[in-house]
Amino acid sequence: MICHKHPVSARLHFLVPQRGGVVLPQPLPALAVFAEGPERSDLLVHPASALRSLQRELGIEKPLELVADYRVDLEVAGGVLPVFLAALDGHDLCRAAIGTHWIELTQSIGMPWLDRELLRPGL
Repeated sequence: MICHKHPVSARLHFLVPQRGGVVLPQPLPALAVFAEGPERSDLLVHPASALRSLQRELGIEKPLELVADYRVDLEVAGGVLPVFLAALDGHDLCRAAIGTHWIELTQSIGMPWLDRELLRPGL
């Protein structure tokens, strides 16, 4: 997921797919749920290469930084899927790539419950 928090006004925006959902670049599997307990495997996942690939795919030239205290594990068919949050730095939003758009948190009303929960700051 990608967000932008304005450094002065603290307005929070999320870059989301126009087709629905909040996770990029592909939607969550249909039956994804929050993983219960510490289900993390012994293999550590660092999303840096996936983040750089997503930046290239979306044409984001501004730096993205991982939000250190945000990681959510979702149970999906076949295992646990980690979800990370990356923040766009600076005062201005970047242009949304084709197939995406920026929303404010209040615009998530009406989205499926899991999507809204993933957008909650400080989850």
